[in-house]
Amino acid sequence: MNYKGVIIEESLTDTSIIEELEIVQTEVEEVTERQGTPWLDKWTMQTVLIPEGKIDEYAKILSNLIDVSHCSDWYCDFRNEKYHYVIFSNKVFKLDKSNKNDYDEMRKYAVALGLPEAQLPSFNDLPISFLLGFLIEAKKETYANASIEKVKSSRLGSNDYHYENEKQGEKMIYHDTYFGGTKFMGCEVVYREGNTPKWGMNYYGVTLDSDLSEEAMDKALRPALMKVGEDKSVLPVRGPARLENDGYVYTFKSEGEIDNFTGIEEIYKDGKLIYRLRCHGGVIE
Repeated sequence: MNYKGVIIEESLTDTSIIEELEIVQTEVEEVTERQGTPWLDKWTMQTVLIPEGKIDEYAKILSNLIDVSHCSDWYCDFRNEKYHYVIFSNKVFKLDKSNKNDYDEMRKYAVALGLPEAQLPSFNDLPISFLLGFLIEAKKETYANASIEKVKSSRLGSNDYHYENEKQGEKMIYHDTYFGGTKFMGCEVVYREGNTPKWGMNYYGVTLDSDLSEEAMDKALRPALMKVGEDKSVLPVRGPARLENDGYVYTFKSEGEIDNFTGIEEIYKDGKLIYRLRCHGGVIE
């Protein structure tokens, strides 16, 4: 069974090895502060396949090619249904995907190198940085975006939004289902590889002044949600900590981390609270 994984070209001292492999997708990503590589202006990410009988050979070669001239914390990883190879400079971990202890050992080693925990594979098999990038993208292409249409209801009486995209060779899906209008509840779920739930969030919101419900959504809620991820002081699950627009004030507060969090969202009109939403969620294992 083939192993699939991503090689960042800029992480290698010699990229010719990539030509020996089957490339299934190429992505070029502009470098931001989140990547932590200020000496680069882009990442060229090659999603490749490695035959099962060649994985140990290529893992060793790649380990010797990882560039440590700027930092010592580059890695690449490859997985099939049973095993997960995580490759650092001069160190290769072969992880049993059913054994959490294997992942704990690998993560401890990587953190000692200085690699941020958010960028590491986990037993959940979803690096937090990868999740955040997709989540921000998906939210801007669903309810927050007034031009996006709903999809067919997945449950009786539900309103649904759906977004999917190929990220680093993996099919990623975001689905948001909610019920109600001025008083509503819903759930967002992120799936990896098309059918495996990896992250989710529940929410319940109440519009306290029903006469302003639609206006508040159009002038405060949706504009705020379209700024998801821009304010680093709160988690990128709703909007920024504060946004003012045409007499409305939107606020959001979050506690915890993306893998286990709570949040509260409020909208004020002329100083009066007219809307409140509470949410909580995290990683699914």
